[in-house]
Amino acid sequence: MLNKIMLIGRLATDPETRFTPNGAQVSDFRIAVSQNRKQGEEWIEDTLFVKITCWGYNAKKVSEGYHKGDMIYLEGRLQIRRYEKNDTVQWFTDVVAQNLQMLSRKQARPANGYDSTEQNTEQNTESNTTESTDSGVEEEMEAYDFVSEELDNVI
Repeated sequence: MLNKIMLIGRLATDPETRFTPNGAQVSDFRIAVSQNRKQGEEWIEDTLFVKITCWGYNAKKVSEGYHKGDMIYLEGRLQIRRYEKNDTVQWFTDVVAQNLQMLSRKQARPANGYDSTEQNTEQNTESNTTESTDSGVEEEMEAYDFVSEELDNVI
């Protein structure tokens, strides 16, 4: 039999780490996995939020270096658990990660929204847009293409 799942997505939450009474490290987080589908003439993006659980070395790796917004590739196994309390049965589905790989980190922005090492070139202005808010402060927003060279190297 085979129970294997492979996902590419962005961390929707920062990892939460805990230790079992036996001292084993466990980290939990959620990732957002998106797919596009065509409905009539319109393309619709469906996003699925998946709970991920890591144990041991993977839990340590995740807790030390992974953060909300980071894109990761993971392989693992599907786990379905049953919980019963007060005659009510609930089912929980999550993925136990067995292999994790960072694809890209969320870009940290300086407080002023501008990196002094960046040059204001035609290339930079094409990939970034500037939006003015009600307070008059400009925020830099970066468009991200999920079909990138990074993903081509993984698959």
